[in-house]
Amino acid sequence: MSRLVRVIFVLAVLCVCGHAAEDQFFRMNADIEKLIAPYIEKARATFPAVKKKYIAGDYVREKRVLDVQINLVDKDGTKEMVFVFVTQCLGNRFQGIVTNEIELLKEYKKGDTVSFTQDQVKNWVVVDSQGNEEGNYVGKAIEAFDSGIVGVFFEGVFRKGKFEFKYQDAKSAKYQNSIDGIVSQETIAELAKQLKALFEKKRREGQKFEEGKPFFTYGIYDFRTGEIKP
Repeated sequence: MSRLVRVIFVLAVLCVCGHAAEDQFFRMNADIEKLIAPYIEKARATFPAVKKKYIAGDYVREKRVLDVQINLVDKDGTKEMVFVFVTQCLGNRFQGIVTNEIELLKEYKKGDTVSFTQDQVKNWVVVDSQGNEEGNYVGKAIEAFDSGIVGVFFEGVFRKGKFEFKYQDAKSAKYQNSIDGIVSQETIAELAKQLKALFEKKRREGQKFEEGKPFFTYGIYDFRTGEIKP
């Protein structure tokens, strides 16, 4: 795959909204369930802070909304993970509206009002009017697994004879970074190290870099194998 084609492919993957993962949950198998288990735990561990901001009205002031994912279950035991737009929180009890089409369940449909408890939350996502997301660790992990590779973006700068690379998360980047929270800090650090070596090699080969002027680049992370490369 050429560098140009790879760039286009990676950018296409990263521009997909996290909610696109919602239509994949009904097709989960043992491998996917194993894959998302740590991200469910991460979502649960970070949800109390999200709940606190929701109750304080922060998301209303920021013009953002909170969706969570929970399992809904029919009387016959059929289970499906769905997105729910949170409309109310009273202690550990919540109420919300199902926001995605139902694929397996017969007793629920999109638009239904459902009640659930905090321990049922498996994923959360806060979204603004432009579709920019915070959270959605489970959805991002499934998308990354489905695409195979993801781009890890950095801001680079050449200063005083040395290159420095800073990971561009969604808060600092000019684009939506869909890998926040699903690629480890160790992986990010290793990619920054490899990019530094690559650009030092380019400089030795004669490529010029303007002192102190930021530039943007990326590395590739294979979500299935763990392989990384600049």
